Formats: sequence, structure tokens, C-alpha cells
Amino acid sequence: MHGLSLKPLENLLVWLMGLIVACGILINTETRTDLTTTTLYIALLLMAINLLSISAVIVVALFCMLVMTSMCLYQGGFQRWETTTDLLHSLAVLAAIMYLALRSKKISDNLRHNEVYMVGAQCLTQTACFGFRADLGRMGWSEQAARILEYPARTSPSVALFLERTHPDDLPLVLAGFEKAARHATLIEVKHRLLMPDGRIKYLHLFATPLFTREGNFEYLGALMDVTASKEAEEALCRAQTELAHVTRVTSLGELAASIAHEVNQPLAAITSSAEACRNWLSRPQPDVLEARQSLERIIASSSRASEITRRVRALSRKCDPLRQNESLNDIVSETLSLVRYELAHHKINPQIELNAFGGQVSADRVQLQQVIINLIINACQAMDAVSPCERALCIRTWVKDNEVLLEVADQGPGIPADVLPHLFTPFFTTKANGLGMGLSICRSIIDFHEGRIWATSANGQGSSFLFALPIRVANDQGFAAAI
Repeated sequence: MHGLSLKPLENLLVWLMGLIVACGILINTETRTDLTTTTLYIALLLMAINLLSISAVIVVALFCMLVMTSMCLYQGGFQRWETTTDLLHSLAVLAAIMYLALRSKKISDNLRHNEVYMVGAQCLTQTACFGFRADLGRMGWSEQAARILEYPARTSPSVALFLERTHPDDLPLVLAGFEKAARHATLIEVKHRLLMPDGRIKYLHLFATPLFTREGNFEYLGALMDVTASKEAEEALCRAQTELAHVTRVTSLGELAASIAHEVNQPLAAITSSAEACRNWLSRPQPDVLEARQSLERIIASSSRASEITRRVRALSRKCDPLRQNESLNDIVSETLSLVRYELAHHKINPQIELNAFGGQVSADRVQLQQVIINLIINACQAMDAVSPCERALCIRTWVKDNEVLLEVADQGPGIPADVLPHLFTPFFTTKANGLGMGLSICRSIIDFHEGRIWATSANGQGSSFLFALPIRVANDQGFAAAI
């Protein structure tokens, strides 16, 4: 019951009633011992159960039996068989009532203790219970739920109050859960946010299962979990991983500096050459405007190419939060290859590219996937440094299988020992003399963020393959709804 506690007033009333009953017993026992007296003893015993401990209740019961027997002796009751029989019946009834009352008292105490334990556990785990009747639109919750929702303890629960605390953007999720309750779904689970009056955001995990009441009504019993702390910890971890991924990207750009410089120098050289040609065409006694215009168009094209390369490098070096969009994995691979082309040439590697014609669309952060692919390609190049240039081979391919888009980077290096394979994606594990052991670990975090999987296969002395798989984006994907 919500509101002010009435326990002291209830106890006072019970004590007064007990005193009245005791007086009635004394008055009645002065005259006769009959069913009325026994009833008063029973009433006194039942009142004692609500006020006293089990030991004290036993003392009261024995005292009542003793008083009843003493009064019978005082009145000469044992001289008549009927009076003796009535006394024995009264004592038997009182004993039976005492046994049942003590049993009820023990069960009640156990339930009270369990309730205390449950309330304590709910407070520690930030979990509360609630009930919901879809046919009546009625909702009830525990005191811990009121604390989570930050309502006063005496507030009468209702669906309207629950929706009032729900974040406006997440209202459709919660309403969808209530609609499932109206259809008698076997399980309802909703993850949504609460918007508190002071602007704070809380994260709530709600789940409920149906049950039938004794009256045959369909009711849901569930739990509310305040997962704000774990959600904030998860977001802090995500920010740390994003920061680490940014540092790794910048480090990778440092390793690709020569390749990037080569890619930028090519359009710059073309611009210079076309500009000189344009000047020569215009310096003639009869300027060739058509040729000069074509030279200018080549300058514009080369300038656009240099600008695009600069844009890609800036995107890799920029520090920003992950943004998943509808992307083509083939396009990401092609764009990444343009950044590592010189690096491949430096290692005397002519890659074999096999891109699936379907070009499966994925929900991905373009920059993050580029980081993964660059890391895998650089690792493959470095793994083949000890191999003769004529034996170096790198295969990069994509394909679609079982609603997934897969990418493989396979090299013909010395391979990876079997005892090393299980630890490749472990943070700070490295086989390089000057490595930090974070590259593949970050790759795994990125793929996990994209709801994919990454793994490696290798036969010692026969090369290695690194693969990752991402779920294909469905055309009518509605986003990441949390209502199940």
C-alpha cells in the first residue's frame, strides 16, 4: 500500500480489542464455561498472533488453557460429566486453533522475510516488478518501480504515468509492447529510454510473461530493470574504442604516407603537364583554342582526382563518431585499394581482385571498414616480406553467402602457427618485434560493432587468410528497433 504507514494505529487498535476480549473472558468465566468463552479465547489468541512472537503466542495459548481449566475446577465442573466433556472439547478446539495459528504465523513470518529479501535484492540490482492487464488497461508496480520512475511512493500506478516518463522518441516501442500484450504474446521485451522531469535520461529494460489469474483473466507479470549504469559504461567503452580506433587509423596513415604521396603526386604531375601544354597551345601565332580547352579539362579532372584522394585521407584521419549507412562493400574495397596501391607496388605485389557482381549492400561505417581492410592488407604485405617476390600473391575477394557479405584477404606468406591462431585478436598480442598488438583487436571490435564476425585460417608454410562477414542490409530494414 502506498502512502503513510498505518502500522502503529493498527497495533493500538488490536491491543484495545485484545483488552476488551480479555475482560469479556474474565466476566464470562465467572458464570460458566461454554462455547462463548471458548470463542473469546480463540479471538484473544488470533490477536496475539498479529502482535507477538511465536514463543509469546505459545505462552498466551497455554495461559488460556490454564485459565479455562482453573475456572472449570473452581466452579466444580469435573463433578458433572457434561461439563468435563465441554472443557475437553474447548481445550481440543483451542489446541487445534493454536496449531493452525502457529503454522500460519510461521508462514506469514517467512513471507515477510522473503519480501524483505526481495525488496533488498531489487534495490541492489535496480530491478522492480510490475503487473499489467491489457483488457482493462490497468497497470500496477512495486515501490522499487516507483523509485526507478521517480514517482512518490503513494502514487497510484497507471499506464498513463508510465508513458509520461517514457522518452517521446521511444513511445512507439513501448506502445508496440502493449499491443503485443493485447494479442496475448508469450513474451514481451522492450528496451527504451525514460525522460525524467529534470531532463536526465534513464535506460530501462522491460520484459514480461503472461499468466492466468484464479478468475481466468489474462495478466502479465514482468520486471523493470534500470540499466542506466551499464548503458553509460557501455557508451564510455565505445568512446574509448572509437578513440583507440582513431589513433590506429592515424598510425596506419603514417605507414601509408609514401603511398598517399604517390597517389597525390600523379594528378599534380598531370596538372603541371596539362598546364604547360595549354600554355604552348595558346602561345602559338594562331592559338589552338580546342587543344587548350582539352588541356584545361584534363587539369580539372586531375584536380578532382587529387581532391578526392585528399578527401579520403581526411576521412580516415578525422575523429568522429561511427555512422552506419547503406554502403556497398565492393565500393569500399575499391576505394581502399586506391590508397594502398603504392604500398602494394613497394612490396612488389600485384593483387588479384575478385569482387562479387552482386555487390551486397551492408549497414556500415565506411571509414571503419576501410580501416579494417587497410590493416588486413598491410599485415598481408608485411607477412610476405620474407617470401621471394616472384612467389608473393595477394587475393582480395568478396562474395555473398547465407544473407551475409564476406571479404577475404589471402596471402602466400609463411603462415601462422596453430598455437598462435586463437590469440590473434587478443589485445596486446603480437608476433611483430615492434608491434603493439592492437590492430587486429580493433578490427574485431569494429566488426562486432557491425554485427558481423571476423576470423583467420592458416596452414603453416602455406599462407594465411583473414575473413570477415557482415549481414546483408535488407531493403525494407526499419532500423534498430528494440521492441521484440
